[in-house]
Amino acid sequence: MNNKGFTVVELIASFALTMVIAVFLFEVLIEVKDVFADTNIKTAIQQKSSIISKNIENLLNPDSNNINCNSNQGICTINDKILQIKKNNNQIIINGQNFNMPKSVEIKDYQITNYCDDKECYLYVEMILDSANIKNEYIYNVTYYYLP
Repeated sequence: MNNKGFTVVELIASFALTMVIAVFLFEVLIEVKDVFADTNIKTAIQQKSSIISKNIENLLNPDSNNINCNSNQGICTINDKILQIKKNNNQIIINGQNFNMPKSVEIKDYQITNYCDDKECYLYVEMILDSANIKNEYIYNVTYYYLP
């Protein structure tokens, strides 16, 4: 007898193999999507951080500076210009200009510290940023050194 069809065992084995491959490809697709979303949000945060850093740096005078910070309120007066972090609005205000965090990113916590000794001073700005689209929190921390 000439049997040209598949046996039940061959059909079950090929179906099982197809399902294993489909599940594996689905898992790979989910991981690639998560990596893309994570990278996309981190890139947007880094771009915004770069702009914020440059604007803070522009407030500092190379010759002398007058800086007064209240870290609890997230406000610094730098040479009569205001640097403010608004946690509830996910916004940084530098000299009247608003810088909003990318959508879905929130400022979880922040710290602004100003310290001077006899020779040098520094302004330390740290923000802990979080988003449902990234696996770990993003920590923005920049230290600006300047002359007293």
